[in-house]
Amino acid sequence: MASDEHLARLREGVQAWNRWREDNPGIRPELTGADGGGVNLSGADLAGADFTRAELAGSDLSKARLFGVDFREANLFGADLTQADLRDCLLYTSPTPRDS
Repeated sequence: MASDEHLARLREGVQAWNRWREDNPGIRPELTGADGGGVNLSGADLAGADFTRAELAGSDLSKARLFGVDFREANLFGADLTQADLRDCLLYTSPTPRDS
């Protein structure tokens, strides 16, 4: 389950989030199951975050730092990943549809 604190920080906007990440380099963002569909996270430092089973359909993740992010079973349908750093990401999907 996503950390309430981490979700609140992310909702403050990309600039505030990136400042928080700089101030807390040892924290791994826990965003499992987060509902962030359609949000603008362009340029966000999300490196190492856990977005397992997160809803990110239609989100703007362009130019985001996504190095080592865990996107297992996350919904990235229609997400903008233009120029995002996707090195070492986990992008596994579920073998069965979510609705079943």
